[in-house]
Amino acid sequence: MIRINNNKKILLLLLVVSLVILSSCAKAECKANSDCLSKQCTLPKCEKGKCAYTLQRDCCGNGLKDAVEDGKPGSQCTCPADYGKCEGKAKVKIGSKVEDAAYVHYYCGRDSKCILGVESTDAAPQNFLDPMSLGYFKASSVLRYNRPFDISQDSFELKITLDDANKYMVFPIRLTNVKILFSGESSRSELLIAEENIDTAINNVGNTVTISVPLNLDYKPREAEESGSVRYSIDYTYSKQIPGGKAPDGTTLYTEEVAREKFSSPSRQVFFVKSG
Repeated sequence: MIRINNNKKILLLLLVVSLVILSSCAKAECKANSDCLSKQCTLPKCEKGKCAYTLQRDCCGNGLKDAVEDGKPGSQCTCPADYGKCEGKAKVKIGSKVEDAAYVHYYCGRDSKCILGVESTDAAPQNFLDPMSLGYFKASSVLRYNRPFDISQDSFELKITLDDANKYMVFPIRLTNVKILFSGESSRSELLIAEENIDTAINNVGNTVTISVPLNLDYKPREAEESGSVRYSIDYTYSKQIPGGKAPDGTTLYTEEVAREKFSSPSRQVFFVKSG
């Protein structure tokens, strides 16, 4: 049997008393809720001198995909901390391979939703000049469209200026129809993707007319992004004087004949994209 002498008993008693005194004198972590450190998306509460934290709902940064984040509908655009960032390229199939799109990417739209498409800052306008030498008159046509071309909002724009006219031509020149034709990299034939019936008159040399042609025939790319070639054709009509004999005084007699003709442009590269 182990015996403890009096000195050791006194020492042990003093040690116990010291521990009790130290524990009773330990400083409390808090006395009020305001004493607790602020932590993101938590509600602090002082309980028995210690700070306890309760996770706050509908708060951006709590690690939860709440329907409401800081008073806004939860999404990658309103709370990337919980939903993840709205970023990255679209995937497109090219032949048998799947690759990153050149233009289409995820971005935050006006309604704070993460959408797939191109932003206005991504597009660059292109202008192509086509001389039109059409027998009885000469004109210049400028085709303008964006690269890339967003099928949900962009249009082809034609600006036609009459540069010269034969003396036997009778004004006006009337533009009656415009067609836009597209040939994709994998398509076997041209597709008619837009058409406008118009009645636009050119009355004098130097006159300019502008025609806007949206994609109005429900063309939709198979992929988020599609490249190919595009061309346009313009139907027009005018009258011309045809010599038809001599008058008794020797002057030439003319008959007026209506001409209906078409101009077709060369093909140009185009990059179609669809948003949403």
